[in-house]
Amino acid sequence: MRFAKTKIRSGHKSTGSLNVGFAATIDCAVMVAAQELGLFRKYGLNVRLRREVGWATIREKLLHEELDAAAAHASMLFSIYCGIGVVRRSCLTGLLLGFNGSAITLSKELWQQGVRDAASLAELVRREKGSRTFTFGVVLELSSQNFNLRKWLRSGGIDPDQDVRTVVIPSALVYDTFRSGHLDGYCVAEPWNSAAALEGSGWIAAATSEVEPDHPEKVLLVLQDFAEQREEEHLRMIAALIEASRFCDERDNRPELARMLSRPQYFDVDRALLFNALVGPFETGQGCRKVEDFVVYDAGRAGAPTRAKGRWVFDVVQKIGGNGSNRALRSEIIPKVFREDIFRRAWRLVGSAAKNHVSERVPPFFLPEPQAVGGAPQEEPSEIILPTEAVAAGAPDTSVAFCS
Repeated sequence: MRFAKTKIRSGHKSTGSLNVGFAATIDCAVMVAAQELGLFRKYGLNVRLRREVGWATIREKLLHEELDAAAAHASMLFSIYCGIGVVRRSCLTGLLLGFNGSAITLSKELWQQGVRDAASLAELVRREKGSRTFTFGVVLELSSQNFNLRKWLRSGGIDPDQDVRTVVIPSALVYDTFRSGHLDGYCVAEPWNSAAALEGSGWIAAATSEVEPDHPEKVLLVLQDFAEQREEEHLRMIAALIEASRFCDERDNRPELARMLSRPQYFDVDRALLFNALVGPFETGQGCRKVEDFVVYDAGRAGAPTRAKGRWVFDVVQKIGGNGSNRALRSEIIPKVFREDIFRRAWRLVGSAAKNHVSERVPPFFLPEPQAVGGAPQEEPSEIILPTEAVAAGAPDTSVAFCS
């Protein structure tokens, strides 16, 4: 990866609206919920959500200020800040949009050949060595999906650099590429694993929450110029997303969240694909099973961009990016791009309203009848604790468990 040094002049000016980009994956659901629940309007913002085909497009539009903010891979903070393969610009995040949310899917053919897990896949890879190269898809080289896929492969004795081939494909195109027979498996965020499981072309071997529990996923990424020049709007946007995160994590709200996401301007998919991971039963393509914390949205648990979370992402970039020669990639920059101070200021904007359920604050809103999914609903905590690295008290249970 080259170290790009070209500079781009900042042009961030308040225009009365904010253009915010996202790709159609469930780890970006907080943004859609904030829009549909009227939370952006509540905080005096006119937000235009713009669906993009992939992460490279989002990155370039951020760099050239066609987007003011975006749901982006946490690793993009380091690639943009350090100029790893792109024009170098100062950037930051004041909010993580959640934990987990992805899975590893393998082809039906592999199941028929006896693959059940990473170890049995390794046996097949060894048997076919010299006659076949197995190919797996990820959405971005410097991504949690690539890290989790590589970790899962290694757990079975597969060297991801020597024994198999990995290719980068935009999230929205991964499933079509797989269904066309060009991939043996892939790691991507939902609903693109459920697409294979429910349509019969593949099966889900593992959720990333099982490979690396509570790993950071997407962040609200902005350029530093935007954060400084439009500071108040930035804070209010984060506050709206904090409120939306609590709605998204409530089990009884998940059917409504799936309905929102399925709409044409967002994911434009059959609602059943979103129900699979968000509501359940969680069908893997080879039966149902329980997955703890398949995706976690609540900002009280996952939202604070702490130094420890930043360090995890930094280590991922170093491990899978081969960036030892990039002198800008130093651990000292972690607190410059992971800005917990901004999160805390936005949290205070939410104030006492954060103690109440979002559906009680943002009328009109229509919820389906409560569904008994994975046990009784959790009681709302009497107090919201400002997040630290510890799990916030009273965090809702977000496991997907629904096999009879």
